[in-house]
Amino acid sequence: MRALLFAAALFAAGAAHAEPVTYTLDPAHTQVAFSIDRFGFNRVLGRFETVSGELVLDQANPANSSVRATVQIASVDSGNDARDEHLRGQRWLNSAAHPTMEFQSTSVRLTGERTAEVTGNLTLLGQTHPLTLNVTLNNIGPAPNNQRATAGFSATGSLNRSTFGSTGAANMIGDSVSIEIEALAQVPAN
Repeated sequence: MRALLFAAALFAAGAAHAEPVTYTLDPAHTQVAFSIDRFGFNRVLGRFETVSGELVLDQANPANSSVRATVQIASVDSGNDARDEHLRGQRWLNSAAHPTMEFQSTSVRLTGERTAEVTGNLTLLGQTHPLTLNVTLNNIGPAPNNQRATAGFSATGSLNRSTFGSTGAANMIGDSVSIEIEALAQVPAN
């Protein structure tokens, strides 16, 4: 999921760089969240606490940029310990057999001055399928705390869990999973 996901900086404003620049996701300031319908009464909210990855930003030609992200499935947190154990279990996300969820972009299509559709391959539960995220660049420039080159962005999307083989409780738990990502990426310190 997100992954997701982390290519809003791919269409950054400002002077073009001669060479593509590699940014690393800041795990302390990157959040991958989800929501899913439960019994038709409400949506369960959750997030994954451990996310890593990088994006290669080609400001001169954003379509040549790329993003790769990895989410640790066992880091799921839905605000309820018992539910989290169920989510990590074999019936749902099966973190023992499939410890990570991975996203690798395949294309970036600009849709506005600060927006893009980032399409890629999402691997979840051992299956790989395409996923498109709507990404907004929030800001790019030096971070005020350390002056490192930084890009911040938001992304949204959705997937059908049945596409990835998760079909348990289909008559009670929704198929569509909404994805929301808030991410920060920085050029690594020298």
